[in-house]
Amino acid sequence: MKDKYVVVTAISTFRERYVVPLDELQKLNPEVPVNPDWAMDCVTCQEVEEFSQKHIGELITDCDVLNEDEILELFDKDNDYLASWDRDRKINHIRNWKETWSK
Repeated sequence: MKDKYVVVTAISTFRERYVVPLDELQKLNPEVPVNPDWAMDCVTCQEVEEFSQKHIGELITDCDVLNEDEILELFDKDNDYLASWDRDRKINHIRNWKETWSK
């Protein structure tokens, strides 16, 4: 059991809000009456700063058991910026799995 790891995959959902002043939105197309829907295009194009967000929750999509070689392969794939760590450092990082902050 020591060389086996449970992988739980989840999707985290957030409600995000964006606020655009209507007079500023009008400046995007001054030749026609302002359309509030233009703000949705601005958000889609990532041109608007976030106003607020709220975490809605997580949805677990699957669960699997991997051996140590498989979990190290997944570690390198998901954390390519840490791929240079040696095997022991990766395993120590993975084995330090418990959250230390309280909710």
